[in-house]
Amino acid sequence: MIKTLGILLPDDGPDDYEWYALSGETVPGDGTLPQISVGKVESDGHHEPAALTALGAVARLAPVGERLVRGHGVQVLVWACTSGSFIGGLNWARDQTAGLEAALGVPVTSTALAFQQALVALGESKVDLLSPYPEEVTERLVRFLEEGGVTVVHCKALDCPYAADSNQLDIVAAVEAFGREHPSSTNTLLVPDTAVNTLSRLDAMAGQAGRPVLTANQVSLWAGLGLLDGAEVPVRYLRQLASRRRQC
Repeated sequence: MIKTLGILLPDDGPDDYEWYALSGETVPGDGTLPQISVGKVESDGHHEPAALTALGAVARLAPVGERLVRGHGVQVLVWACTSGSFIGGLNWARDQTAGLEAALGVPVTSTALAFQQALVALGESKVDLLSPYPEEVTERLVRFLEEGGVTVVHCKALDCPYAADSNQLDIVAAVEAFGREHPSSTNTLLVPDTAVNTLSRLDAMAGQAGRPVLTANQVSLWAGLGLLDGAEVPVRYLRQLASRRRQC
């Protein structure tokens, strides 16, 4: 039976979301990625706490998730929105996925929880953060990470008020600039926001940063695959599985 991974995305994101190009992509030595079905959740795209809290409400997410589960045979669901999954804190994020699991009857994770899971798997307790979000939302992410036992050492908010602004970032150049500002840091660099297409840029970003980089879409894919296979995906696949992408 073909396995199907469901991706919930805010509907304000780019038309070229890289999720659309991933299904069936060959992974060296490990077969292929699963079928991927995408569902879009209504959003105004505003990176502002009240709007993001409303976006992440189970009552808003569940109907779209149900269409994926019932209509497309999705077996695992990822709420692929970083800000819409961390904005209320760690317990809120856990309650969000638990509520979706209860409503849909399939395993569910989110980008925020995927970041937390990836950092635990990598044994990271200190990170740097290059955030596309405004300062207030970035501070919420820092607190979310701290709740999970991770300290943010160096942090920069790029102050994008909307998802469309994040998508227009030259993220490789932003990583390069961040690296110049913190040349001695060896901390893993986190780049959140699923509106930023990063999977085809991971090598370039890591090269500019001079250290490991974890991005929102990268950890979302890794965590989703782990749930779909029923076993933890090896840590090395944080890079391998996410860095191969079919050209649109």
